[in-house]
Amino acid sequence: MRLPQGQKTIILMLDGFGLDYYERSQMPVLRRMADEGFFRPGKAIFPTLTNANNISIVCGAFPETHGVTTNCYLDPVTGRPAFLEDPGFLKSPTLFDMAARSGLRSALVTAKAKTVGILGGSVAIGLAAQDATAATVRDYGSPPDMYSVEVNEWILRSGLRILRDHREIDVLYIHTTDYPMHMWGPDDERSLDHLARLDRLLAELVDCAPDAAFLVTADHGMNAKQVCLDLEVILRNTGFPVRAVISPVADRLVKHHGGHGGVAYVYLADPSTLGETIDFLRCVQGVDMALPADAAAAQFRLDRQRIGDIVVGADPVTVFGSLGQERLQLPPTYRNHGSRFEEDIPLIAWNTDLGASDGLRYNLDLTRTLFFP
Repeated sequence: MRLPQGQKTIILMLDGFGLDYYERSQMPVLRRMADEGFFRPGKAIFPTLTNANNISIVCGAFPETHGVTTNCYLDPVTGRPAFLEDPGFLKSPTLFDMAARSGLRSALVTAKAKTVGILGGSVAIGLAAQDATAATVRDYGSPPDMYSVEVNEWILRSGLRILRDHREIDVLYIHTTDYPMHMWGPDDERSLDHLARLDRLLAELVDCAPDAAFLVTADHGMNAKQVCLDLEVILRNTGFPVRAVISPVADRLVKHHGGHGGVAYVYLADPSTLGETIDFLRCVQGVDMALPADAAAAQFRLDRQRIGDIVVGADPVTVFGSLGQERLQLPPTYRNHGSRFEEDIPLIAWNTDLGASDGLRYNLDLTRTLFFP
């Protein structure tokens, strides 16, 4: 996609907005965009994590290129899990970098401060609801609590304020939080109300920039989960030597998911045990797949150096995490992502020349031809 000279681009990345949420939602503005423009059911990349998918969208590339496969990684120096919050992990330019090279100005509005820290190096305006600066509070109001529905409304209203007050902005990237989807399924009245509110704010964005190109997608879906497994405890109790098992979903905001997720990276203490460890994991109830890192990197287009020795995916009702025990029954309201069963997401483009002939399948396909050669 090549934008006409002077056309603004607004990218709305609705965190956790799986295809089922779209299909059940009462969002007439978004549906009109889909009807008048381009729509198709699409795929998030595996693992269905925010960092991996959001950065894939922002870089228009798979993790094999940009290098980010996780929210949390095993620090090779300390040998302990650490959070990925450093832009130095990026191996490829972002659409903000490419826009700046073309003389265009970008803005990023998001929930998490780490998103601005990782991706905001080339933006003219970078706002985060978390740890909002005094200038952000002065110009955009005090953000609601991170664990609220209202924070997403603040994010969209801040994007609207940028469009109104900063006409020089050419590219606006809006990234919400998936807290409401962790709390409620797509049929819940509270979820439907949340999405209806966002749709009304989307209408205001369209009214403010009626000629802009709008690209709307998600980083992953969400499913109800029943059981959490601690694969590190299970492997050690069975006699398999492991250095660590990382939950890539884990970040500093754990209230809504507990640091658990539908994927795990296993780091072996003895590489010669690779085959037997995989054979064992494939027999563990709750495991959907266990692949050697080489095979997982090739199949899912991941960075081989950042996924441990074994990639383990959970079945639809299971997550992995650090428990200190082998197994934990989860509350009936618990919802999460990370596995291949949260890959279904919508792809929507409006006021663009994108169409079925462009071969759009993944969320990152909406942006891969925006500025990238």
